[in-house]
Amino acid sequence: MTACTDSVTCASPGSVCGEASATCGRDPAPRPWILRAWSHLARNRHYLTPAKLINIALVNIQFALKTERVLGRPYKMKIESTNICNTHCQLCPTGIGLQGRPKGKMSYENFTALIDRFQGHLVALDLSMWGDPLIVPDIYRMIRYAHQRGIWTYISSNLHAFKPDAVREDGKTQAELLVESGLDLMTCSLHGATQQTYEMYQPGKRFDEAVEKIRRIIDTRDRLGSSSPQLQLNFVVMKQNEHEIEAFRKLAASLGCKPIFSMPSANVRFAAKDKNLISLGLADDVVEQKQKDMLNRWLPSDPNYRLSSYDQMLEGTYRSARYNGYKEHFCDWLWRQIVINWDGNVSTCCGSFEPGEDMGNVFQQSLGRIWNGKKYRMARRSFRRTLTDEQAENNGCATCPGFMV
Repeated sequence: MTACTDSVTCASPGSVCGEASATCGRDPAPRPWILRAWSHLARNRHYLTPAKLINIALVNIQFALKTERVLGRPYKMKIESTNICNTHCQLCPTGIGLQGRPKGKMSYENFTALIDRFQGHLVALDLSMWGDPLIVPDIYRMIRYAHQRGIWTYISSNLHAFKPDAVREDGKTQAELLVESGLDLMTCSLHGATQQTYEMYQPGKRFDEAVEKIRRIIDTRDRLGSSSPQLQLNFVVMKQNEHEIEAFRKLAASLGCKPIFSMPSANVRFAAKDKNLISLGLADDVVEQKQKDMLNRWLPSDPNYRLSSYDQMLEGTYRSARYNGYKEHFCDWLWRQIVINWDGNVSTCCGSFEPGEDMGNVFQQSLGRIWNGKKYRMARRSFRRTLTDEQAENNGCATCPGFMV
């Protein structure tokens, strides 16, 4: 399972939302916003146009004011290539078998139609979400299409579907197609520096095979004289792997990759539901104990990698209602970025897994109608004002502290 990116849709390179990261890969102590903004502009300078810069400025003014309507358009997007995955990551809703929306892949035709619609304001694109993008046969064509239309591109992958030496019908190997697609950044999900730790999170998978595939991508990139894709290795810090943080740094350095360390999301919001996301009708104290058990199993001891909301849950002081009208953590999803699932349905952020929370469908409605529709406006309102029960219905932002727990 791959998922949300901390690079494209969250502000700094990485990827893991669905997989395990509640903070989308941000460092525990993020850089000042002015430095992040400068880094973002420098990274995307080749993809910026006057129209895109005007839109970015307009969106960010409205984000600062927390307006309910947004005149600009999202300039960062996750367009999910597929929600099908080939592993069982232990902190991912897909990996543990929760049934959200039906499984499928976005067609090349639907993808290119979306790029044609959004290329005027879209700066950065992530093709990962609740599945692994390298499962999709057309993924290299999709990346190239976006790249050729002036959009920065990113994917996150566990690499299990990637066969670097497999020759496609056009005579190119998968490694060559990946490099030649124009992909800017790729995160490889490892979460361990040894086989023993690696398979705790991805049961039945081989650590050495994943590392060898990373080497093959780098070798192919160098052989073709390309500077992209840049590679980074993802490590969600958990109780089971925190002892390997330094070993992981050394591994990344030996491969010439950037290590990304992020906080875990235990997805405890599903504790009161079954595999089909139907309520189990459990008493509040039973749900609280289930959540505490999940947190005690996975949270690392290092406080730098523990979200304060989880500590509140363990202490028994967490109350989701307090966040209706207030957010404890930084979140810019409702202004700067958007998630389009493989079926065209729009989600508020990379943590939204349940179809009932969707905002609309881009294959059936205009982006503007969805972007400033009632559900989006009420979600934005929850950052400054308390929503009524009617306004909060099926709205994942209503009681969210700034990330989905």
